[in-house]
Amino acid sequence: MARTARDDDLAYVGAGMGADLDAVLVLNLLRTHSYLSPFIDAGLRQRHLTAAQFNALLVLRAAGDEGLLMGEIGKRLVVTRSNVTGLVDRLERQGLVARCSHRDRRATVVRLTDAGAKTLKRTLPQHARLLAELTGCLGTKDKQTLIRLLTKLRRELRRRKGDA
Repeated sequence: MARTARDDDLAYVGAGMGADLDAVLVLNLLRTHSYLSPFIDAGLRQRHLTAAQFNALLVLRAAGDEGLLMGEIGKRLVVTRSNVTGLVDRLERQGLVARCSHRDRRATVVRLTDAGAKTLKRTLPQHARLLAELTGCLGTKDKQTLIRLLTKLRRELRRRKGDA
């Protein structure tokens, strides 16, 4: 199949930005996210979840019975305090998480409920199949390389932000 100018991101960006490799890289990251998101969102919508809610459930599952402070959820999801509050409110209304008191009465711990764990258990296989389908054009080595490089970039960005 012949490549088109649209397929060649360097040419596509070059028309407006010049052949700046850094700009092409960042544009590719943003464009890839914009193409992935609708597929992921549609798959999760079938389970009555948003991507943010799904990620919050995953973070809380990883935290175990201890749960997480609201602020820690925000750090792990990279969202603001007000976003975490709204997110937890919606998950709590669905019975997927529960707020619990903390020894510091100013803090609130959030834990995954049994219903939340069951929702994840039902959602994860379908989600994994979707992700495998979406990334099927990449081989194992390509995926490992991409993960390593994106992790390296994210660590540097966190370091610059001061969250290292």
